[in-house]
Amino acid sequence: MDQLTLVKLINNAALLLSLSLFNHLGHLMFEKRGRFAEIVDGLLIGTICIVVMSVPMTFTNGLVFDTRSILLSLSALVFGAIPTILAASMAIAFRLSMGGVGSLPGVLVILSVSAFGLFWRHFIFPKTQKHKVIYLYLFGFITHLIMLLCMLALPKELAWYTIESLSFEIMTIYPIATLMLGLLLLSQNERQEMQIRVMEADLQYRNLFENNHAVMLILDPVSGKIIDANPAAEQFYGWNREQLSEMNISEINTLSLEEIKVEMERSITFKHNHFEFRHRRADGSIADVEVYSGPIHKSGNRLLYSIIHDVTLRKTAQRELEASENRFRTLVDNAPYAIFIQSDGNFAYLNQTACHLFRIDSQERLIGSPVLDRIHPDFHQDVRDRIDALNEKIEMVPPVDEVFTDVFGNAFDVNVLAVPFEYEGKHGALVFALDISKLKSFDRLKQELEVQLRQQQKLEAIGTLAGGVAHEINNPLNGIMNYAQLIYDQIQRDSDASEYAKEIIRETDRISDIVKSLLQFSRMEKQSHSYASMYDVVSRTTSLIKTIIKKDNIDLDIQLDENLPDFKCRSQQIQQVLMNLLTNARDALNERFPGVDPMKRIEVRCSLEVMDHRRWLMLSVKDYGCGIPEENLNRIFEPFYSTKPKDKGTGLGLSISYGIVKDHHGEIYVDSKVGETCFTVKLPVDNGWEHPGEVA
Repeated sequence: MDQLTLVKLINNAALLLSLSLFNHLGHLMFEKRGRFAEIVDGLLIGTICIVVMSVPMTFTNGLVFDTRSILLSLSALVFGAIPTILAASMAIAFRLSMGGVGSLPGVLVILSVSAFGLFWRHFIFPKTQKHKVIYLYLFGFITHLIMLLCMLALPKELAWYTIESLSFEIMTIYPIATLMLGLLLLSQNERQEMQIRVMEADLQYRNLFENNHAVMLILDPVSGKIIDANPAAEQFYGWNREQLSEMNISEINTLSLEEIKVEMERSITFKHNHFEFRHRRADGSIADVEVYSGPIHKSGNRLLYSIIHDVTLRKTAQRELEASENRFRTLVDNAPYAIFIQSDGNFAYLNQTACHLFRIDSQERLIGSPVLDRIHPDFHQDVRDRIDALNEKIEMVPPVDEVFTDVFGNAFDVNVLAVPFEYEGKHGALVFALDISKLKSFDRLKQELEVQLRQQQKLEAIGTLAGGVAHEINNPLNGIMNYAQLIYDQIQRDSDASEYAKEIIRETDRISDIVKSLLQFSRMEKQSHSYASMYDVVSRTTSLIKTIIKKDNIDLDIQLDENLPDFKCRSQQIQQVLMNLLTNARDALNERFPGVDPMKRIEVRCSLEVMDHRRWLMLSVKDYGCGIPEENLNRIFEPFYSTKPKDKGTGLGLSISYGIVKDHHGEIYVDSKVGETCFTVKLPVDNGWEHPGEVA
């Protein structure tokens, strides 16, 4: 390579480097790469290409070489289609004006390297960012391989001679030159694009910061100093930007400085970016705010940006709503009515009274479970109809009495009122329930007491009738007795007539005793207490029931210990207790043994026992009937409790007997098993009552 060729090569390289200068100037002149900028780029590149072609390296007459292949291929790769087409057009026109044997190959070189550069730009270059140097060198190598192939357009001998003479220098130097210049241009473009993006981002940030209606502050997370504030912050706080920039966030936030630093540190480390604070304003008022914070880097400093929303009205409304809800919840939870919400047929809410009603610790026990589970099965269909009316027809249903069950299956009476109610977007009902079990019990008790009163009135009427009948019987009975006595006194003692008279006298005496017992038992007034004999009490009672018991083929076995002491009592009431026990025993035996049976027996026993230094009469009545089931033993003394049919018992006998025995300071208890029942009445000989005439 001679000195002149070297100089021209250096001149070409200098011209190529000028392309980077023009590229930089183009970026300075045109911030936005529009169509006009592309045309200017094309004209500049075409001008440089013409200058490069003006100082060629002459190979033979009419055949010259220069660096246009590097220039145009890189122009296509870096600048795109429009600048390349303009530059290539200018280069082709200039090469044709030069003439010579190399005109055709020269034009082919211009077209082929430009087209290859555009191809590489669109299809290869986007995929080569990781290995840019290798692919850029490969690009230069292929470009100049294409350039050498274009030499085949020369006459054959000249073409092979040219390729053999220049291929080494071209394939060695030109790809490297393409690589170096390409890296320079691409780095310039990348840097310029980065600067443009930074400028655009900064402008966008500034626009967002300055023109945003939301209050925005930039803070130093270490000191809490306010670095910047937007116009919205000025308007919200009442201080201008200069004043805010001289303030610390602690002068605005109602928290202490240490608490603020902790919150800012949480924000800067991305652990938390949403806060609720109370901020002071210039006029001294306090505002509830929501703060969204995050880190931001500006001029190499790590800062904290905060977007602040005034939520005073919302917070005030929220506090009022919470207060209202608390008042409502307090009212509902402490209401004397059981209140619950039914939604889709399920429990959605229960107050405390409802929890007590269903015997649960908390409402979670029933939330989501069907309401029908707590309704007695007899009322299921009625409740379904009421739920349909509430949920679908949105109609209030009138109060009604129903039966609920608690979680243990116990049934109780309630009065229920339900009104339509929308809960969490679903139609349902607000249900008020009042436990009326005691009221129902009182009603039943009242009705049963009325029945008892009517029965009592009947008994009093029967007693009055019985007293009148007894007096009427006594008159002829006394006449019979007197005439029998006269007959007995006038006849011989060993005659049959004497025996007949004595029998008449005995039977009339027995009738008189029965009438006397009937009169005493039928008296319903409260008898005064006195000393009585257990022998008389048992005898008088059994004389009234003995005939009925005998008719039922029941054996009455009476065994009373000797020398039983008299005891203080109201003898008619003790007779009533014994009569009730005998009647119950009779009914039990008839139920088990409808006919004759050797086990059809009632045993009456009485003995004297000393316990706790006191004397007690132990009167027992034992039968061998069906026995009392174990589950009923604890309830047999309850008023109106009876296992007998309604027409055979009122359930008052044992409860009245219990009251009489307790009134006598005694006890009554039962021992029962299958096929055997024994009632024992324990009565004190001296119950503490003062007898008329006694001195206390």
